Amino acid sequence: MAKIERLSTLYIADKRHLERIVSAARADPGFWLMVKEREMELRTMRAELRRLAADDSEIDHLSPKRLKPTLSDLADELVTRMFGSCPRDMLVPVQNALLAAAKRELDEYP
Repeated sequence: MAKIERLSTLYIADKRHLERIVSAARADPGFWLMVKEREMELRTMRAELRRLAADDSEIDHLSPKRLKPTLSDLADELVTRMFGSCPRDMLVPVQNALLAAAKRELDEYP
């Protein structure tokens, strides 16, 4: 996995930092596969929610099918492996960057 020496907490959402974190995730094939699975999970849930929009009573069945570990767990694990800890305010930008990269990669294939 790619190593980042220092991550400034002042610039957590800095594009360069997030690109380096995504690169590190891609360098670990098993980890990257799990990230892409989470993007596919979100796509499936969005499609299901659109289908069920008229019937709110069926929406509850979506939650138990969530993949484990969650994307939040994966982001936390990745950043912790790289820096020793993951500040809570870092999780959302990292998750968004990972999902955006996975989405771009999945959209490349017809």
